[in-house]
Amino acid sequence: MKRFLTCVGLVSFLTAGALFAAESPKELVRVDGLSLAQVRAIGMKGYDVAKAGRDYVEVVVTPQELKSLPITKTTPKVLIPDMDAYIAGVLSKQVRGAAYFTYDTMTAALKDMAQKYPNIARLSSIGKSIEGREIWAVKVSNNPDKDQKIPAALIMGAHHSREWISDEVPMEALKQMLAGYGKDETLTRLVNTRETWFVPMVNPDGITYSQTKSKYWRKNRRKVDANNYGVDPNRNYGWHWGNVGASSDPSQDTYHGTGPFSEPETSAIKALAEREHFQASISFHSYSELVLYPFGYGNDIPCSDTATLSKLAGEMASFNHYTPENSATLYPAMGDSDDWLYGSCKTLAFTIELATEFIPSPDKIAGITALNVPAVFHLIDKAGTYGLTTPTGDASLASHVDAKTALAAISDGTALSASLSEDSRIETGDRIQAIGRHLAELTAAEMAQGNSETWEQIKNTPAASFVKSLVRDCLTFSAVHGDKVDPALLNEVSSTR
Repeated sequence: MKRFLTCVGLVSFLTAGALFAAESPKELVRVDGLSLAQVRAIGMKGYDVAKAGRDYVEVVVTPQELKSLPITKTTPKVLIPDMDAYIAGVLSKQVRGAAYFTYDTMTAALKDMAQKYPNIARLSSIGKSIEGREIWAVKVSNNPDKDQKIPAALIMGAHHSREWISDEVPMEALKQMLAGYGKDETLTRLVNTRETWFVPMVNPDGITYSQTKSKYWRKNRRKVDANNYGVDPNRNYGWHWGNVGASSDPSQDTYHGTGPFSEPETSAIKALAEREHFQASISFHSYSELVLYPFGYGNDIPCSDTATLSKLAGEMASFNHYTPENSATLYPAMGDSDDWLYGSCKTLAFTIELATEFIPSPDKIAGITALNVPAVFHLIDKAGTYGLTTPTGDASLASHVDAKTALAAISDGTALSASLSEDSRIETGDRIQAIGRHLAELTAAEMAQGNSETWEQIKNTPAASFVKSLVRDCLTFSAVHGDKVDPALLNEVSSTR
């Protein structure tokens, strides 16, 4: 699949970069020796923080902005003095097989995949960007034209323009999921039992501008006023939208827009999420090697699903070896996608911050995607377990999942319940019971057809011990009402404790 820049394209890129040389170049600087209060102050004031620890920040600034940083008694260290030159260097290293997707090459790849796998993939536009580009989405399911009542997941990339690696992981996960159908047991089951939507490039205008104009651009391309362009899409969502960790100044990289969902890109995600009711989601960004979860708009915000979110974040981190933590651990930020997806839609929403730099060298793309694609598949799978047993999730899905998902949901929900509050534990228990009743019906039907595979799995799953009596009740009910039930089955089930 071709996704490398031609020599002509690279020359055009460098020429375009020269046209913008008069503007102040942005720098990546690191400030060490800070107090935690100073770290949080920098983040909460809406500076473009790339990475932060308890005593340092790495922040993207112009020379003028650097002078205004609220720091004392410490000297910033310039890590990259000219971000435009840095990007030009990255692009010059691209070769066939190791290059970043552009909007055009991504579009071609998505169309090719949809054409190659018509039975399980459906490509559609969920809206248009400010500059009129289609915001492409691919739905993967064993019946992509039907809205099935099964667990659903959303995988997004490229909210921010300069984070090119963030659309590479969704694209690679999509490619592997389609290619593995019918060949890989796990991927085949995920396609058959989940609906997964991939939106690899939420902000296509920004990506295009970043890659073709040699600008270290973060936002979309809205013309705000005579002197300023761009709204930060990941400060434009509508759950506690505001100025903490964002800016009301159109010249700033974290400018949040005139109001929640003022931008067509975020409005497109809003419409999709409200229609599809996702149980889980990942939004990919760069950089910092983190797995983040809500709430991020303030410190120590009460959240009834903290135990679930923390556990699932830790499980994904076991694949990519990143650090799982609450989004507001270092500093809060208002208006991001995770807070809105969780707060408004009850989606178990995560951000994965990839890599150790915004735009890694192209020869690192394959390694970064290989590290993170398994986490994507894990999230899709767990959309059907944690997504069903969490008290805020969609209880109506309990009677629509397959037997393997139901059994896993019972195990996951039971293991998690010990760490929940009493009210949440009771509600989770009710959900587990509902899933158990559905599992019993599926199992009894299988056994009536001579298939005892799920029954054997139930017997070997301590958390599902309560389902055994429910299976017996189902088989007894069938026998009483005239259905042919093998007496040996009844004996087998009745004698099992």
